[in-house]
Amino acid sequence: MNFPSHKISTHHKHDKGRIFAWMALISSTGYASFLTMLPIILSEKLQSDVYVGYYFSAFAVVSLAVSLLSGKILKRFSKVTLTKFIVAILAMIFFSLTFTKSIWNFAALDITRVIFISLFFIILAIFVRDFATEEEIALAEGRFYLFSNIGWVIGPLVGGFMAKAYGPESAFIFTALCYTFLLGLFLQQHIIAKHPAISKKSEDIGLATPSASLPEPEKTTGSLIENIKSYIENRNLLIASLISFGMYFWWSTSSIYIPIALKNLGFAPDIIGLVLSLNIIPLILLEFHSSDGAQKYGSRTYLVMGFSILSLCLLLFTVASVPMLIKLMIMINVGSAFIEPIKEIYFFKVAPPRDVERFYGIYSASYPIAYIAAPLFGSLLLSSFGINGIWLGAAVVFILIALTALTIDKKY
Repeated sequence: MNFPSHKISTHHKHDKGRIFAWMALISSTGYASFLTMLPIILSEKLQSDVYVGYYFSAFAVVSLAVSLLSGKILKRFSKVTLTKFIVAILAMIFFSLTFTKSIWNFAALDITRVIFISLFFIILAIFVRDFATEEEIALAEGRFYLFSNIGWVIGPLVGGFMAKAYGPESAFIFTALCYTFLLGLFLQQHIIAKHPAISKKSEDIGLATPSASLPEPEKTTGSLIENIKSYIENRNLLIASLISFGMYFWWSTSSIYIPIALKNLGFAPDIIGLVLSLNIIPLILLEFHSSDGAQKYGSRTYLVMGFSILSLCLLLFTVASVPMLIKLMIMINVGSAFIEPIKEIYFFKVAPPRDVERFYGIYSASYPIAYIAAPLFGSLLLSSFGINGIWLGAAVVFILIALTALTIDKKY
């Protein structure tokens, strides 16, 4: 990673505000390391894999609350000031979690982590849009998500090897170091608060993920209800929400239960990290090609193919030998690569242009709903049928979504 030796000036002439792509790389690398080991550590602390899902669901509710309140927070405080404060707090939290033995103390710290990491990713996604013109936004966001995905390749690998050498909690120290470095990098920037490319939309809020931003127009309760009613009356928009829900349902399921499944098979943390690193590579290799193809030939074929691949791989999870299971866990995200970049393309194709802003928030609600539903669904199946019950249940969910995607009009 080569940084310029001089102080970087992140202003409207800076190339797409590329510093935020570097920030995505560093933060994702550290956070991926943390999340790789978190399900394993929780499984030990809670003494049950079932309770891990309930834990993640409860914390997803906290993340949803932060997302809903973030608009008010961002109107009251400067994004630059918030970023400095949040990153400093996160570095301390990750370091403190390393040495926390009691599950109650761990959970109390982790709630704070969820609150601040949710806000951080919201602000970072907004920064990308703030420092790019309309003509540059696609390139700026493309680079941002590419760097983020690279971080999700590096993070589990480093976290896994550290966990094997020094214990699972050592991955948290690596995360703390990443966020300490991130703070130092951000403090070196000259961020202009009032940027010429920023319109009123710069105050939009986003959900707690780099890949979703959520506009928050000033609406009354009545207008919100009217918007929801109009949204659900549009069949194509409902399909867009279902597709988005399905994608996030998979990310939640895979991030929790693949590490747990590998741990229960007796694999060491370095192998778990390696598998989670390798299964991001199909996204990096195929996302651009699938999004380009969907623009040219329509979304339906790619979405049906993507969810069908996910479903087939999950069915094979239940009968595969251990070596084959590892290969399937690495290759399954070939299916994700046909969905991830296309879900929003489809939304923007079917949403009436005049209604995009008022409908995007409703569409984006699929993210927190999926992250609440998937761990609950997984824990219920795990308690009754074991780990194969999760794979079978998710396979059914995805094949139903694939069948629904088959009804998409060819013109989209």
